[in-house]
Amino acid sequence: MMGAKAELVHDVPCGNTVGIDGIDKYLSKQGTITDHEEAHAIKVMKYSVSPVVRVSVAPKISADLPKLLKGLRTLSQSDPLVVTQITENGEYIVAGSGELHVDICLTNLENDFASCPIKRGVPVVSYKETVTEESSQKCLAKSTNKLNRIYGFAEPLGQELVDEIEKGNISSTQDVKARAHLLTE
Repeated sequence: MMGAKAELVHDVPCGNTVGIDGIDKYLSKQGTITDHEEAHAIKVMKYSVSPVVRVSVAPKISADLPKLLKGLRTLSQSDPLVVTQITENGEYIVAGSGELHVDICLTNLENDFASCPIKRGVPVVSYKETVTEESSQKCLAKSTNKLNRIYGFAEPLGQELVDEIEKGNISSTQDVKARAHLLTE
């Protein structure tokens, strides 16, 4: 909660958004809390920016690792665009929407959330491209013996496929045959 002050309220009418203190162990970023059986969950907000700048962090003093972990969890809860993760080799990563955004997050992590000195890695930017419209020309690839030719063009994915990928129903890590079956359907 980033407001100037917190006010105590006894109930919140339906449809209002409220910040609740003390439930951070149960909800990580956002959620819907209700006592009405037929209530629907409020849809999770989707942002037009994604966390593309990644920086590794580590405590300068190894005894401060629990403080850093608690600070990373608090940072992730305080900013909806920040993604914190631990890589396979044990690095702690903070990802944000830009270099300035990540720098502000790391300053907040060091001064407010973890309250310990941290070592910052070099910012790494993920390079991603997209296709917005069908390509105007066909591309040609020839085999080394020049007997086979492959023509191709690019076009955006359909909205149905994008939705399935975002839901996690189709991913690059699933079985190849299962994914091929889903894509042909």
